[in-house]
Amino acid sequence: MLQRAPLPEREALIRFDQVWKSYGQGEAQVHALAGVDLAIARGEFVAIMGPSGSGKSTSMNIIGCLDTPTSGRYDFMGVDAGRLDRGRRAILRNLYIGFVFQGYNLLPRTTAAENVELPLVYRGVPARERREQAMDALAKVGLTGREKHTPAELSGGQQQRVAIARAIVTEPMLLVADEPTGNLDTERTHEIMELLTALNRERGLTIVMVTHEPDVAAYADRSIHFIDGHIVPGVPSREVA
Repeated sequence: MLQRAPLPEREALIRFDQVWKSYGQGEAQVHALAGVDLAIARGEFVAIMGPSGSGKSTSMNIIGCLDTPTSGRYDFMGVDAGRLDRGRRAILRNLYIGFVFQGYNLLPRTTAAENVELPLVYRGVPARERREQAMDALAKVGLTGREKHTPAELSGGQQQRVAIARAIVTEPMLLVADEPTGNLDTERTHEIMELLTALNRERGLTIVMVTHEPDVAAYADRSIHFIDGHIVPGVPSREVA
């Protein structure tokens, strides 16, 4: 079993302490992250920004327990997640983290409800309970009545709503969103960001979102800007409660 320390309200859910991530050796070595210190509180909505190669994707992968630091410490919910082996990181992801990507990653020949049920299938949740939870998650993202539609029968914005429902159906502690509006037009982008903001404000879901769009980052509590593996000062988008 994973053991975790108690997490008081507004204490850091995510903490980097001098995190380095390096690739290669000798003169070919590249530091994707170079001694990063970072704290994100439970219930925050944070945007991570930066140009290609800045370290933003590497930081997201470590936050989502898809990768580990070369050195330094990454704490998630009081657990030194950077020292967990691959199997325990998978357990942590399955229990506490949901993911949303630019590509919706939906199974094309299955319905919206069946796509949302997938994380519950992996958990071994009984079929009737899975369906109830999937229907509830789809209702939360405004897709009541669309449960039997396949991705081909849904707009891009609706497909991303299905992907968000799939990410939240397990009631995660953290939602990691990688360019969630990258494939959407302006109106659909606004709809998805309003949805994410509502999940954050009304349900207390912690969200870490990678984006290169300032208009999208403006929905977050604050932005964290990466350049050359370092965090540079950013301007908060709105006050944190």
